[in-house]
Amino acid sequence: MVALEGIEPVVFAAALALAAGLAVLARALSETKADAPSVVRGLALATDTISAPFFLCAAGAVFAWGPDGLAFVVGLGAGYLLLQLLVAPLLPAAGAGSVPEFIALRYGGGAPRALAVAAVAASMAVLLVAQLMAAGLVTARLLGLEADVAVAVAAVALLVCFAVRGAAGAPWVSGLLFPVMLLALLAPIALLSWQWFGQPVPQIAYANALVQIRGLEEMLLENELADPAVMTPMLRPFLTLDPLNFLGLVLGLAVGMASLPNVLSRHAMTAGARKVRWAAVWALVFAALLLSAVPAIAAYAKLALLTLIADRTELTDLPAWVFTYGRLGLVEICGHAATGAAAVAKACAAAPDASSVLHLQDVTLDPDMIVLAAPEIAGLGPTSFGLLAAAGLAAALVAADGPLAAVVAMLGWKRNAASAPGPAAKDVPPFAPYVMAAVVVAIAGLAATTRPAGILTVATWALTLAAAGLFPVIVAGLWWRRPGAAAAVAAMTVGLGACLFYLVGTRYFAVTFFETWPSLSNAGPTAREIFVELKHVWMAAAPGAAKDAAYAALDAHAQTMANWWGIGSLAAALIALPAGAATLVVVALIAPARRRADDHPQV
Repeated sequence: MVALEGIEPVVFAAALALAAGLAVLARALSETKADAPSVVRGLALATDTISAPFFLCAAGAVFAWGPDGLAFVVGLGAGYLLLQLLVAPLLPAAGAGSVPEFIALRYGGGAPRALAVAAVAASMAVLLVAQLMAAGLVTARLLGLEADVAVAVAAVALLVCFAVRGAAGAPWVSGLLFPVMLLALLAPIALLSWQWFGQPVPQIAYANALVQIRGLEEMLLENELADPAVMTPMLRPFLTLDPLNFLGLVLGLAVGMASLPNVLSRHAMTAGARKVRWAAVWALVFAALLLSAVPAIAAYAKLALLTLIADRTELTDLPAWVFTYGRLGLVEICGHAATGAAAVAKACAAAPDASSVLHLQDVTLDPDMIVLAAPEIAGLGPTSFGLLAAAGLAAALVAADGPLAAVVAMLGWKRNAASAPGPAAKDVPPFAPYVMAAVVVAIAGLAATTRPAGILTVATWALTLAAAGLFPVIVAGLWWRRPGAAAAVAAMTVGLGACLFYLVGTRYFAVTFFETWPSLSNAGPTAREIFVELKHVWMAAAPGAAKDAAYAALDAHAQTMANWWGIGSLAAALIALPAGAATLVVVALIAPARRRADDHPQV
């Protein structure tokens, strides 16, 4: 493997220069009043939706979950179709500049607007956390920093790009970045496809990798280099997600993407219906090129790892990337962070089945690292890694501008303060929006350092919140005249409330959630018995470290049981979205019909 030492700071600087350069270029183009064509808008739409969390982590889901991880690919692709079919035809004619403004115009009254602001702020804040986690991951790898420090550095970089960009329009910035992202992802796997299989098209060549992976999995089992209880076969579906949760994840991503506030305000509300629909078509075309490469990069990384194990690699001969990412807490060998050869040898020597040879069950890779580490895992040179890391960091900084700007705007400020709602323009200091942005980024950065879940999971939560809180009222506002303010308020309250309740309850209050709804959980008798035993241990433990450790074990087990009808947090849209939509329909039918004269003339 070609050594990468010394190029990381250069790559970090290049990523910052790329993000800042695009911002400066976008400002210059916006001053010329040049309207972005549909192709550029499509590229920008693809960047804003397949932002850093999905760009860097979707392949990790396929790597870890096999076919179940394709739910992310399918969900994002379906989102473009929903945007084109249900939202793009009518939303541009509404005359609104943001989602809350559209809801206020369509339904009337302050309550619908206030709830829309809350839904936008909640979904965009969570998405901003995911973007900072992704930026922190790349920063930690490039600069060798602790995770918390890396997030802080990424937050400062984001604020710099936010300030440099000013009020420049999104299409040019994001549109110019997507080709770089596409090149960065496709170039390494195209090179691997050519080197390994003599076929430069990875979307075709990776079928050969799947065949080899299946053979290696069988060989590892035969040679006792893998534990069948641990192995997740690459080609066997529904081992991680059952069909219900697979469907719920696809639904949440698709509906959430079609109702993302930053996407709608930047694209669907800034151009005519025809241009928006063509932008969605182009976005689907460009996104398909990138999303279709996700299974390939996951398969190539899996093939390289299985080959390493099949070669009976000694623990003393592990490649450098294991320790590089182990020092970041992303690789564990024998249950301990792989910080160095000595740490690995010590950890594996203490294992029940100690061996000097690496086994599959000994290795734990954080799925979030797979795309970033893929060039190193496959043994490619520093150019492939540098291009991918620079594109990933730039994507995080550029795409995070959308959620940040949306949250700041919802708080009553905009970078172009003259058009901000709230205080009069003459009373708004020019630096006030940037101070507010710094506060928002600081709070999001603190949340990111707690690492509430994996990057991909947090990003999925953001889209689910947008779907539950906004999609029913947006679609009904465009296609059904009857619903009024009462229906909109009820739908957003129930949808967003149900989603927040389910996500927060199953993640942070799992023990209480399960004990409150035991009859709705799909947990089996054995899991329930273990829960009772762990609770007794916790209650009997003396206050202090022992009691904290006992509760941590109880909570970890409860999170596997805290659900309704087996629906996980990633599929929370199956609960929240029908609840919000049904509430809207029922209230709209019960409440007096909205008078036609009250309708916005363009909706």
